[in-house]
Amino acid sequence: MRVRAGDVRLHVTTLGDEYSDGQRRPDIIAVHGGPGIDGGMLRLTMRPAVDYAHVIVPDLRGHGRSDRGEPADWNLDVWADDLAALIDTLGLPNPYLLGTSFGGFVVQRFLSRHPETLAGAILIGTGARQASHDEIVERHRVLGGDRAADVMRRSLTDHSPEAEREWAEVCGPLAIRRAPDDDYQRAVRNRISTPEINAGFISQLSGLDLRPDLAAARRPVMVLVGEYDPLIPYEVAAETVDSLPAGTGELHVVPGASHQAIWDAPDATHALIRKFTEGS
Repeated sequence: MRVRAGDVRLHVTTLGDEYSDGQRRPDIIAVHGGPGIDGGMLRLTMRPAVDYAHVIVPDLRGHGRSDRGEPADWNLDVWADDLAALIDTLGLPNPYLLGTSFGGFVVQRFLSRHPETLAGAILIGTGARQASHDEIVERHRVLGGDRAADVMRRSLTDHSPEAEREWAEVCGPLAIRRAPDDDYQRAVRNRISTPEINAGFISQLSGLDLRPDLAAARRPVMVLVGEYDPLIPYEVAAETVDSLPAGTGELHVVPGASHQAIWDAPDATHALIRKFTEGS
């Protein structure tokens, strides 16, 4: 369905029931990665959460079947404010906000702009800053050897079709460890892409620093990083937790997982999300 959120309508999918045995379940708004892809993968990987939560998966402004808006609005401030408007429209009492990869950037910005709105936040495969080129290259060397490091270094500055094909062949497989099944492949085939939004956001990455946003957090925040994530070194994830007010953050390494932790290790990841949302 499409839901009014401020000056746009967002395409929203809900999973699970709001109530169980007369008790309201935790509400989790799950924010997709990208930018430039829709929330289809989260609609797949968050299915197990129906056992313990009511899940809302929106496509952000400019993504999927949501309103496009204007290029000037494709930024973290607007995306965070859209989520606040969505929460208000749906009448959700203190939901949890979960963000994967780029979606985690949006959640971190939300923490500074709407700090009292949430029960808590969950950051998966994301950091308070973009890892440096050297950090990412070295991480690829550790996980994939010298060739992966060389290909990754080239891809950071060379965006030619040849370089992109080589990255997809050598580095792409490092971001996922569990073999895709039919449902996964269907989600990829049906994905709605808006590459112009990705291209526009890339220019903002080099100066991205969300540590001040995290310092404004007023609710518990759980950070999850895959043991084999090639894009988020452990040090970057730990720095994210260290940027939070004392006592509000917790960090967990998801064993056996890469960048797509919910897909790679669904049992371990959902167990952590369930414990956090039921215990906060």
